[in-house]
Amino acid sequence: MTPLRAIRIAMMGGVLLFGGVSWFFTQTPDWAAPDPVLIDQLSGIARIAWVAVGVALVVLFLKFRDAANVARASTVSIVAWTLGETLALFGGAIFFLTALAGWYVAGVTALALTFVAFPPPVNR
Repeated sequence: MTPLRAIRIAMMGGVLLFGGVSWFFTQTPDWAAPDPVLIDQLSGIARIAWVAVGVALVVLFLKFRDAANVARASTVSIVAWTLGETLALFGGAIFFLTALAGWYVAGVTALALTFVAFPPPVNR
């Protein structure tokens, strides 16, 4: 297994573990829903993050995805995966605080899509 594949597994594993912990804690009987104002604030921040990360991923995809240099292609892939992981982890934080899984599921989907759109470069 190459180091880049191990990085992808670690990223997805951490995100899924955080989602599992979030689900576990929000299912406990003593968990209480937060103030609706907090939910609105977190949703607003999530929307801004999605727009910013979406624009960054489109730029990375269009300009740098097919880099001829293996080192540069590796760097671009890792940056793209990190942006996808940002959405997943922020969605996990929203899930942990509010028990609303929508942002988390969308973030995990975005992370998986970055893995597909930015595969590890083939060693030459």
